[in-house]
Amino acid sequence: MKSTAQSAVPARSPDPAASPPTFFDTCVRIGRPAAPEPPDNVATVGDLRAMMAQFNITGAAVEHAVAREASPRLGHAVLAEDLAGHANLRPAWHLMPAICPRIEHAYTDPAEYLTQRVALGRVDAKDFCHGRGDQACFAPVLEACAAIGLPVFIDFRRQGDPLVFDFDICARYPRIPFVAEGFGAYPRHKLIWCLREYPNLYLSTVGTEGFTIVAFLCETIGPDRLIFGSNWPARSVGMSLGTVLFADVGPAVRQQIASGNFLALLDRVGRATPQQRAHAEVS
Repeated sequence: MKSTAQSAVPARSPDPAASPPTFFDTCVRIGRPAAPEPPDNVATVGDLRAMMAQFNITGAAVEHAVAREASPRLGHAVLAEDLAGHANLRPAWHLMPAICPRIEHAYTDPAEYLTQRVALGRVDAKDFCHGRGDQACFAPVLEACAAIGLPVFIDFRRQGDPLVFDFDICARYPRIPFVAEGFGAYPRHKLIWCLREYPNLYLSTVGTEGFTIVAFLCETIGPDRLIFGSNWPARSVGMSLGTVLFADVGPAVRQQIASGNFLALLDRVGRATPQQRAHAEVS
């Protein structure tokens, strides 16, 4: 007797005649984390570049373990030094300290983001659960991001329950492209509702459960709302790429998800769109 998995209709394999998509990875990390096991969880820029060359990843937004786990200000300084001379590697900054937003000054000057070529900002989802994102300490940082349209990734990888997350933050800051990252296997009915409700909300492929969900989301909310990320080195790059490469979508849509959607957001950083200008005039 065939199992359910064996009898299921297989997903479309990549078209050998089509050019393989080029990827921009929005979720990679270098540095030594507090828990360095397994051994390959410690990564250098050299390790990252070797991985990218192997898997046709042409650019990446890179976070540093120190910034994520201890001090953003210190971690960002180390990150800038490590990425110097690598034009295709852009910094991913943690906008708030992991312990308490009041421990150290947050970055609030939009000009500083632009000077550092920051590709995206990242906040922990737990900080925005139960309405805590309204705290005054968050407002200057989010206003700085809104001023230049910097993408802000909401990180559900460690903590933060999507069922109590304050997604209305998207409505309060319509100029910020928010990207839910590591949403995982949480109830998809809320995810779909939020993506339909907030046009400035996007979804990272980090945490998605297989390639079938990618095709489902393309049909449900459109391919222009999906952003590729691998969560390397914590997760297998091959598995992450497979969610896009084996999704039952066409080559153009596959390229959108692999890099096109995020590069379009990145291209708009520092430039107001017609919709943003109209919103500013009204407000």
